[in-house]
Amino acid sequence: MADRLDSSPGFPQPVRTPIIELLLLAGPTVAQMGSYTLMQFLDTWMLAHVGGGVNAPTAAANSGMFAFSIISLGMGVLWVVNTLASQSFGRKDYAACGRYLWQGTWFAVAFAVLLLPGLPWVSVAFVRFGHEPELVRLETLYLQIVVGFSVFKLVGTAFSQFLLAVDHPQYVLLATLIGVGANVIAAWAMIFGHLGFAQMGVAGSAWGQNVGVFFEMTALIAFACLPGIRRMYHVGDWKPRWRMLLTLLRIGIPSGVQIVADVLAWSMFGMWVMGVFGTKVMAANTFMFRYMVVSFMPAFGIGTSVTALVGRYLGRGEPAVARQRANLGFALAAAYMLTCGLLFFLGRNVLIGLFTRDAQIQRTGATLLMFAAVYQFFDAMYIIYNGALRGAGDTFIPALATALLCWGITVFAGHAVAVSHTEWGAAGPWTLATGYGIILGVFMLIRFQRGKWKAIPTSVSRSQEPSATFAWRKPCDGRA
Repeated sequence: MADRLDSSPGFPQPVRTPIIELLLLAGPTVAQMGSYTLMQFLDTWMLAHVGGGVNAPTAAANSGMFAFSIISLGMGVLWVVNTLASQSFGRKDYAACGRYLWQGTWFAVAFAVLLLPGLPWVSVAFVRFGHEPELVRLETLYLQIVVGFSVFKLVGTAFSQFLLAVDHPQYVLLATLIGVGANVIAAWAMIFGHLGFAQMGVAGSAWGQNVGVFFEMTALIAFACLPGIRRMYHVGDWKPRWRMLLTLLRIGIPSGVQIVADVLAWSMFGMWVMGVFGTKVMAANTFMFRYMVVSFMPAFGIGTSVTALVGRYLGRGEPAVARQRANLGFALAAAYMLTCGLLFFLGRNVLIGLFTRDAQIQRTGATLLMFAAVYQFFDAMYIIYNGALRGAGDTFIPALATALLCWGITVFAGHAVAVSHTEWGAAGPWTLATGYGIILGVFMLIRFQRGKWKAIPTSVSRSQEPSATFAWRKPCDGRA
């Protein structure tokens, strides 16, 4: 059945089939994530060919994941701007959309400032992982450059989530393309020493990323300030609203903790667990992970769209439609990721060979791609239904489950296996990591299908009510 999708006041309301509605919203976000994937792939490829062996790409991958884990608490909170603005959009409370954008922006600036005092001490972590001194130097350099300017990424995230929530994904895509284009040019110039720059290697990759996210953030702000969007969604209403900010934090902090738990655990897996086997195995894991990103980043784009649609339809009081959109998103993501898994399995030797000619790294990387192939279907299950639960405001239990399972199975049990059964090599920890992916995916599916999220009240009240600055219903806290 075709559903009528409300657009902006005064404009026609086009009738869209569910798949068209999902694709129109997901297409730009999938392209956005695909652009990020291409950027990361090219950066790793350039570092692998700049000279100096595998240290440069391994350092950038390790510290890049670690850097994201540091800012991911903030990112998780800012993704909830999508939830709250989507629910407001569905209820036609358009003023609240812009107000939640600004609560996210104020949080982003404050969070970025709080990260700065810890930067001089980050090398301690890499040393304790047992990495060789040159690798530690490169990892520290990359992380300090990226995290030092994380305010660009965080503010850009608030604006991108707002634009997705108010049904303008095309602007998110355009901003991403601008940012990725700037990043690729800057990284090429700084890594290899072109356009008057000295050859900077790992530092060039980090500065190139900062250039890219700055241009992306600037474009997102410009699009959000277009006259029609600015007027309709009160984008100029920049005042801090403490109760709206509290709502954002109550729902967003569990979401942020979940992202921290997940990303930091995988960062520890790459640096600590794989580090048991030495730099070459870490390099093989890095190269394999670049292909995993090819599969799960577009799926995250679909998941972000599912978050927006679930929030939108719950705001309209239509939970049955919200469930249908989530299931449709899973079918789409699973089809894509299963195709990627098949390619990983059949082309594993050729794919790893694009990064290195080292025989040991090629063998290890090809083995790990077989685990990645198995992981795909259940990763799609996790990504989509976790996004659906976030759209409903159900963030606490998913965060707790992710933290316990990822750290218990992937990190600590994985490290124990790596140390006690070194003869199994990287396949030992990756067997456990694959088991974790299966368990977590099934858990998210069951939690969503049980439907307890339907009882969670939408978290925003109409901004047109008296005392709109502080108008507030009891925010959901993630409890089923």
